[in-house]
Amino acid sequence: MSRKEKHQRLFETVLCSVFIALIAVMTFTPNFGYLSVGVIEITTIQIVAAIGAFILGPIYAAILGFSWGILCLIRATTNPLWVMFVNPAISVIPRILAILAAYGIFRLLAKTKLPLAVRAAIGGGTASLANTIFVISAMSIFGEHTNFYADAWSTVKSILSTIIGVNGLVELAASVIIVPLIYTAISVPLKRYMKNR
Repeated sequence: MSRKEKHQRLFETVLCSVFIALIAVMTFTPNFGYLSVGVIEITTIQIVAAIGAFILGPIYAAILGFSWGILCLIRATTNPLWVMFVNPAISVIPRILAILAAYGIFRLLAKTKLPLAVRAAIGGGTASLANTIFVISAMSIFGEHTNFYADAWSTVKSILSTIIGVNGLVELAASVIIVPLIYTAISVPLKRYMKNR
């Protein structure tokens, strides 16, 4: 491995660690990564994870999605309302798939003549939309096996699906607006390190 490749690898590892640390802070800081508005909880973490994926590539996209999911699982152990997310099939796998999907769309759009900001907006929107779809799908498949909800699963599923669906619309709008603003700003100083622009 050349010196340049070592510097590139070090940069990617350090930056990925920074993104994971930011996701952790957002997860456990009230009204930061999960904004509470009444019974609705709006997630903003997909914004950070998507930006990290666009900069670092597919392997790190999976790592960031995994980190988000694990931290979500840990958080769920302290919140009875979201105990369903202690199941990795609901908390972890959908987050990995969502960020990989966002990265895939972002890279696919790189073959077009769309401006960088538009590609980032679509990629960010994909992260949010895919997260909502994958989480609701995982809940439908695996949620009834959570003992805490077993006796009233159909009612709980309807309530949570509605809440997450409403959240998803707000999260989608936030991602489409915020991701391109941040990504285009930081892509300039990081350009020489980025292989995925």
